[in-house]
Amino acid sequence: MKVKKSIILVTALSCLTCAGCAKEQPEPVTEMDNEIRTEETEQTENAVSGQVFPERFEETIDGVCFDMDVRISKEADMENLHRTSATLQRPDIEKAKAVFAAGRTVVEEQNDTGSGEDGIEFPCYRADYDDDTFLNISSNLTYSHTPVFEKINGAFRLYSHNNTERYAKDTVLEAGDPQMLFENVLKSIRDAGYQLEDVAYDYFALDHETMAEEFMLLDKTGETVSTEGISWGVEDDCYFYTAVQLQEGLPIYFGSQDFPEDEEGNRPIQVLCSANGIERLDVSRLYSFSEPGEAVSLLDLDTIVQTVSKKYGDIVGPSYTVKRAELYKMPVKTADSTYDVKIVWLFEVQEAGKDSDTGEAYEYTQYMFVDATDGTEVFIQ
Repeated sequence: MKVKKSIILVTALSCLTCAGCAKEQPEPVTEMDNEIRTEETEQTENAVSGQVFPERFEETIDGVCFDMDVRISKEADMENLHRTSATLQRPDIEKAKAVFAAGRTVVEEQNDTGSGEDGIEFPCYRADYDDDTFLNISSNLTYSHTPVFEKINGAFRLYSHNNTERYAKDTVLEAGDPQMLFENVLKSIRDAGYQLEDVAYDYFALDHETMAEEFMLLDKTGETVSTEGISWGVEDDCYFYTAVQLQEGLPIYFGSQDFPEDEEGNRPIQVLCSANGIERLDVSRLYSFSEPGEAVSLLDLDTIVQTVSKKYGDIVGPSYTVKRAELYKMPVKTADSTYDVKIVWLFEVQEAGKDSDTGEAYEYTQYMFVDATDGTEVFIQ
């Protein structure tokens, strides 16, 4: 199967409200066992039961300005969507050790018990090895080559002092072919006990020249410290990947109440790869899915946006501008550690107003989810 490559469009969490959208007064390939797909975020028209979802939606309804991109994965099988359920996966300790600890000498290790959803206990394992690597297995999986990761982490920053715009997303480095390296990553994840079928991924190409320019070290107070003596060469070239699961071609939503953003730094698979292989791997919140159930069809977008306009149009004071609508499958917790997988629209909504205490203008971004099949609001759990 062919592997495609496209660039993820990352929407900034803080950007200016569009002109003319202030709140109005109401008026009348590679062959593999499982296909790897790079994330498709280009806007397309998608026909569902005779409906067409536009690339853009621009309208003001009940004082709420919709000036939004409409995003649907090109991989989505839009005429063949089904109800399904899911359970959270955990890595297998012995399988993960066989993958990441083979040939290494343990310096220190700890076996413990953790408690997950519904109070269910599960075994945990942590080990440090003689080559400055560590492995941490619980409900999630982390493997890290500490010296390499800490050095790269000082030059490539997804969070504080974000500098991702400095790195290319469609470049091949001396570290190797990015697709082949990622295929090896997926094999390691599966060998560690995860059931992982289709995924959508993207990567940053971290070249040593840019990293040398961007490298900084901070002390515990957040002040910069000297980086004298730290050198960079082609051997430091690497790729940083982020990936999400796909189910029936739709990405699986991965946010939470505390972190609802669907940005790259929040994705469930994050991995740093060099020419030597995996230098850092973090895996969290991967699901296994039931067999497809009843087929479903989606409501038209005009009906869906009414739910959004009603929620924000009734709020007095701030103005609201909807910048993006993106289609996801969202596992929603039910009972007995199972999830009902809903098809939802994620709406990125910018609120702008004046602080009632200080009088200062403010803007911030929030997220709303609407069930694509019945138009009701869905809440993150």
